[in-house]
Amino acid sequence: MSVPLTAFLVHLRQPAGGAHTADTAALDWFVIATQCCFFFLLGCFAAVAWGIWRRTTRPEPHEKLLQELAEADEDEILRAGESGPDASRAPWERQADWWRRE
Repeated sequence: MSVPLTAFLVHLRQPAGGAHTADTAALDWFVIATQCCFFFLLGCFAAVAWGIWRRTTRPEPHEKLLQELAEADEDEILRAGESGPDASRAPWERQADWWRRE
């Protein structure tokens, strides 16, 4: 005869009407524990999503400065590319095809 491990606990809280089965208490606690884990994980995911959203909409001042500097560098590179390849060259640098003989 196999007796479940939770049999002693179930016998302690048996209802008078006999509506519960032998594993009802264990099943109730399993459902409660599962729901607690689910809502805890749901809260963790919500907190991470909120943190990511907040960082993208309101960055820290030093991160905002770095982003602005990167954008300024990109703008300078684009302007240099529009004015021609020789415009960004220093006066002492040779042309790109200096080795060719014409």
